Amino acid sequence: MTGPFRALPILLQLCDAIDELFIEQVGPFGQMITGEARARWLASGNKMKTSDVDEYMALLAREIEDREQRAGFVLQARALVGVR
Repeated sequence: MTGPFRALPILLQLCDAIDELFIEQVGPFGQMITGEARARWLASGNKMKTSDVDEYMALLAREIEDREQRAGFVLQARALVGVR
């Protein structure tokens, strides 16, 4: 199966909010990382479920080397999208 793949607009909005949080956590360089992560995420198939946003969060979290900072990001991102 090859692209172009699609994502529900609400999922893209959630990812935009997660991007902002990620950039706050890691600094301006995070903007480049979020762009690359979003491209990889979208290239992996259609995004139609809220669990797809979890996959996106995980992609970004892997980019944070510090374990505590990574855990903090995941907690905040999950709270942002209403997942505990």
